[in-house]
Amino acid sequence: MKEWKRVWLALGSNLGDSEQILQQAWLDLGLSNAVETIRISSPYVTEPVGMESEHLFFNAVGILSCSLDALQLLALLQQIEKGFGRSKKTGVEGYQDRLLDLDILYFGDSILNSKSLVLPHPHIAERLFVLAPLAEIDSKHCDPVTGLTAERMHRDLLQQMTSGITEVQDIKRHVWA
Repeated sequence: MKEWKRVWLALGSNLGDSEQILQQAWLDLGLSNAVETIRISSPYVTEPVGMESEHLFFNAVGILSCSLDALQLLALLQQIEKGFGRSKKTGVEGYQDRLLDLDILYFGDSILNSKSLVLPHPHIAERLFVLAPLAEIDSKHCDPVTGLTAERMHRDLLQQMTSGITEVQDIKRHVWA
C-alpha cells in the first residue's frame, strides 16, 4: 500500500476568469483517485511579481494528500494546466501571463533538487502571494529547510517590505464567488 503524503500547492492565474479557473483546477485535482483535496485558502488578488503584465493575478494555496511521488504529482499538475490551455512557450525567458499555474510548494518534508523539480519551492519566502494564503490555512507549517513557520516567514517578508529591504507587493484577500 502506498504512503499518502501531505502536499502544499500554489495555484495562480492572470488570464481568463481566473477565480473560476482556480476553483475548477482544485476540483479537477480532487477527481484523481491518488489525490484527496483537504483545504484551499481564500483567493488573493495581486500585482504581478517578477514580470511585467497589465493583468492582475488570482492566487491561492491548497493542502492535499496524495499517494503519488513528487514527480508523478508534477506530471498530474502539468496535465491539468494543459487541460486549461496552458503551454510553455519555448525560447521565452522569464515568467509569462498564464491561464493556470500549479506549483508544489512542499511535498511532506521532502527536500529535492532535480532538473525538473526543486522542493521546497525555492521562492516561497519571497512571495507574499504564497505566504499570505499559506499562513491563512496552515500558519504553523514548518519549512523543512529553514525551520521557520509559514506565519514567521509571512511576518518577516512584511517587515522587509515595511523597512524597504524588499519591494512592496500589493495583495488583497477576497472570498470565493
